[in-house]
This record gives sequence, C-alpha cells and structure tokens, in this order.
Amino acid sequence: MNQPRIKVCGMTSIQQVQQLAASGADYAGFIFYEKSPRFVAGKIMPWDLKAFTGIQKVGVFVNETIEKILQTVADYGLDAVQLHGDETPGFCKALLGEVSVIKAFRVKGDETALAELLASYEDSVDYFLFDTKAQEYGGTGKKFDWSLLAHTPTNKPYFLSGGIGPDDAEQVKAFITTHPVFSLDVNSKFETEPGVKDMDQVRRFMQDIL
Repeated sequence: MNQPRIKVCGMTSIQQVQQLAASGADYAGFIFYEKSPRFVAGKIMPWDLKAFTGIQKVGVFVNETIEKILQTVADYGLDAVQLHGDETPGFCKALLGEVSVIKAFRVKGDETALAELLASYEDSVDYFLFDTKAQEYGGTGKKFDWSLLAHTPTNKPYFLSGGIGPDDAEQVKAFITTHPVFSLDVNSKFETEPGVKDMDQVRRFMQDIL
C-alpha cells in the first residue's frame, strides 16, 4: 500500500508546530491569506518559525504578488508555497527554483476540463493539490468525489485535501491502496477552534493511516 506523507494545514501556534513535528508529520501549513480565520501573521513570529527546522513548512497564498511571496518565504523560512488562487502557469514557473511550488485545484466534477487544466501546469509546479470546489478561496471542510482522480491522468505527485477527518481513516486507506497519493492534507476536521488542532486526534489518525 502507498504510504502517503501527512500535511496539517492552518497552524497558528509554534508550540503546536513543535508537537506536530514530534508526532512524525511531514508538513505544517501556514495560511498567509488575510481573509482566513487561520491567518497566521501575528500569531506565530517569523523568527520563531524560521528557527524551527523540524518539519517542512508550507505557506498558503491566494493571488499574492511574487515579491510578497518570496519575502514571506525568506522571513518565515518556508520550504514550499501552496498557491490557492488564480495563479497562472507563468506565475507558478517564476517561483520554481526559489521554493517548492504546490498548485491547488478546486475540483468540481468536470474531468475533461480538469485534465486539460492540469496539463497546462505540468511544467510549472512541483506538486498538485486537489481540494473541494467552493464559492470562496480556501477549504470547505467537505470532500469531493475522489474517484474523479482515477480519470485524471497526471504524473505529478499530489496532495489530497478537502474535508478529511478523524473518522475517515478506512476510506483513506482504501483510496491510497489504488491511487498514488503523495500526501494527505488535513485541517479543520481536526480542530477545537479555527487554527487550534486537537493533537491527540492528529496522532491517532496518523497511526491509523500509517
């Protein structure tokens, strides 16, 4: 069975980042989108995060400028950026070489359109991320139809996101048996309030999956 990595997004506490690293998770995600309730600026100091190197640090951005993204990467010591807006292939490609690039796609059910869209980004990013289509940017806490990915050919490693919760371990295990998921991406279903994770639930889920 494929053994995916684990990314926990929406982190807002350096103490929980340290706990997450100790649990064996691979990625911690930090949201730099001001409209998000998990907006990290002011909650974790840049120098504290930059000094911590026990986990891969991913910054989530929505329609931000290249200059601001690269400045944030430098200030917080980020290892990767996750682009969740309307960033073009050219925009993504401009960041390649500076930092690892994850492009998020919000899946709505049109397999042909998704396949064509992914093809246009193949050479511009390091990873894809599949999330549930929503009216606004960001997560919905709901799942999309994962079976759509079976009909979407891509050789790009991808993150599976969108409403994965503590009770989904069996469903996830069944899916990763036949699909090469690079990493799972979890967030709101493991929270006691926006940005605050239930670390016991995170650890149990990781044990159930891995």
